Amino acid sequence: MDRHDEEILEALWTTAEDGVPTAAALRERCMDEVSDADLERLVADGLVTRDGDALRLTPAGEAQARDVVRRHRLAEALLFSVLDIRERERRERVACEVEHTLVPDLANGICTVLGHPRECPDGKPIPPGPCCAEHQRVVEQLVVSLADLQPGRRARVLYIKPKNHERLHRLTAFGLTPGVELELHQQRPAYCIRYEGTELALDRDVAEDIFVAPIEGGEPESDRPVAGHGRGRRRGRGWRGWGWGRRGGRRRG
Repeated sequence: MDRHDEEILEALWTTAEDGVPTAAALRERCMDEVSDADLERLVADGLVTRDGDALRLTPAGEAQARDVVRRHRLAEALLFSVLDIRERERRERVACEVEHTLVPDLANGICTVLGHPRECPDGKPIPPGPCCAEHQRVVEQLVVSLADLQPGRRARVLYIKPKNHERLHRLTAFGLTPGVELELHQQRPAYCIRYEGTELALDRDVAEDIFVAPIEGGEPESDRPVAGHGRGRRRGRGWRGWGWGRRGGRRRG
């Protein structure tokens, strides 16, 4: 399917989210110009049905439109969460370009890295993909939230699924990113973790956002020589309290 038809099917999906899609609403919503010939072609291809001005996606058309919408909204989530693009028009413009080039494996990879988000930055639902169903099975077997990890256990951070994007930026600033190995020192009064020469204290609601794979065996981080003393010790209370710099000065955490 070419880019032009993808734009039309995507616009049909989004107009259907807002109500009953019509040819007039489609032409107003679609980034491309939509001619009667375009609609006739999509009807002939079995992707759309038309009854006067009313339009409807067929099951085949819905499947293709769903895929385009998923790619677009995943691209928006990536631009917002990772690249910190806050301007909506700019984010929308870039996502419109990216959606046509994302192959399924790359889209699923982005979805996995972002923790299988359910909504894009504008609050619109992101259609789940096969990786989301696989994630549910993997979670049941291998993945736990940091809040459920037992003290003294080591684990590798797989992904972070924050309740707000500011929290993700804070955790990233502290060097807590996917791939990092950590050790949970204690759960009360805060979840205290050690990783890469850093100590960080988190509230439970923050720990619940961090998903890890427990590591069997291996030397605990606390028993190793501490590398990277220049990074110091960092503490925070769910980003609502103060953190302490290595020289005793306060820093916002």
